Amino acid sequence: MKKVILVFLLMSSSVFAQDITDALRFSNNSINGTARYTAMGGAFGALGGDVSAIQINPASSAVFLNNTFSASLDLTDNTNDAFYGGSFTTSSSSDFDLNQLGAVFVFTTSNEKALFKKLTFGFSYNRSNNFNDDYFVNGTSDESISGYFLNNAQGVPLDLLTPRNGESPADLYRFLGENEDFAAQQAFLGYETFIIDALDPSDLNNTAYVSNVLGSDFSQNYSEETRGNSGKYTLNGGGMIGDRLHLGLNLNFHFLDYRRFTKFDEFNSGSGVTDIFFDNDLTVRGSGFSFQLGGIAKITKGWRVGATYDSPTWMTVSEDLLQRLETVRSPNEVSILDPRVLNIYPDYDFKTPGRLSLSTAIVFGGAGLISFDYSYKDFSAMEFTSNGFETQNQDIANLMTSASTFNLGGEYRILNTSLRAGYFLQESPYKNETFLGDTTGLSFGLGFNFGNFNLDFSYQRVEQDRQGILYFTGLAQESQIQSTFNNYMATLSFNL
Repeated sequence: MKKVILVFLLMSSSVFAQDITDALRFSNNSINGTARYTAMGGAFGALGGDVSAIQINPASSAVFLNNTFSASLDLTDNTNDAFYGGSFTTSSSSDFDLNQLGAVFVFTTSNEKALFKKLTFGFSYNRSNNFNDDYFVNGTSDESISGYFLNNAQGVPLDLLTPRNGESPADLYRFLGENEDFAAQQAFLGYETFIIDALDPSDLNNTAYVSNVLGSDFSQNYSEETRGNSGKYTLNGGGMIGDRLHLGLNLNFHFLDYRRFTKFDEFNSGSGVTDIFFDNDLTVRGSGFSFQLGGIAKITKGWRVGATYDSPTWMTVSEDLLQRLETVRSPNEVSILDPRVLNIYPDYDFKTPGRLSLSTAIVFGGAGLISFDYSYKDFSAMEFTSNGFETQNQDIANLMTSASTFNLGGEYRILNTSLRAGYFLQESPYKNETFLGDTTGLSFGLGFNFGNFNLDFSYQRVEQDRQGILYFTGLAQESQIQSTFNNYMATLSFNL
């Protein structure tokens, strides 16, 4: 059947789509880039000389001696071990994609009076996050998903949930989105499929509701499939003053493409509604802009320091949502509300926090190097800048905090072969780390120099513990998830 497209005219603070997880999705970046960059844990802020290093310090381009091009492909395998309601499950997924593409052009001068002895121009594509992931949980709970619909329904007049003569359920679902809010839509879903009922069904002014799910032991399955990625296209300019100071500027054009499909199934042996099947299909797209200023200084022949300021990213985001709900009542009475209405929410604006980074590196002649980066980001400074998001911004202020990231990397060269290793730690942005734990990564790599071109390989393992919040109201039980990401990278780079 043809979908009906619904544009929401009103915005509610309880909208399913816009919440604090969106804020983190916009503001977090993983360690992605060339195989050399990822093998060394992203610790390139004081080194430069790598196309992906430009994304963390724009002065990195001014370190290049020759015009350079690089491209990277990666294979990522994700595994989620989840515990929910007394049961343990394992889910996995994999993805193969272009991770990075870029070039740097170097222009030198022999004019001794010129301020800049070298000017560079670069452009690149870098994927910031890969959202391709799956996880599944099943278990038992003493709470029903009916609480989600019940909480949304309280305070909604029964008159709003009652179809007029000739009005179909899809028509009313669409009307509530156009003229009321998201909570009223969710209330109607539950009411139309008999999950909830009015406390006084004879009073159209009734605003209190009760659950028709009467069991006390619920078997529940929840699956979540996410797809998409975020990244940025960067225009870079750099220059070298004298022999020791490198400066750079990045203009970044960001994109976000994210889709999340969830399925929740519930079964109980009680009376009333015994089976519930609730599906949600959310799509998020966004674009934005940021800039970066950076510098790298050679303190001595072998010691370098770097510093970078990342501006906030100013994003404009659009979202849409499809929903379907099916229930079974004793004895085998089936109710389905599949309105096939695409809820299109008004575009909204969001600002990620800025970031400050300091770095240092020691280069041991032509034999090798060791590098360390530190960055600081205040996640409580994230902000929905459009009107109507006061609740979300208050949640950010209450739940989020500042977080540091530590990157350590090293490289040792043997003839034309380079051995590399790295480690990084990203602190949790939450005040309560049970929501999302620290992220740690360990990496290794090999590089082969063939003169005019290089071939590099890396392996990266990233681990993170987090809570899986199924619904933000009415179902307090969360899943506990241990996520492991294994990334395999190959990069080809050559002098132009």
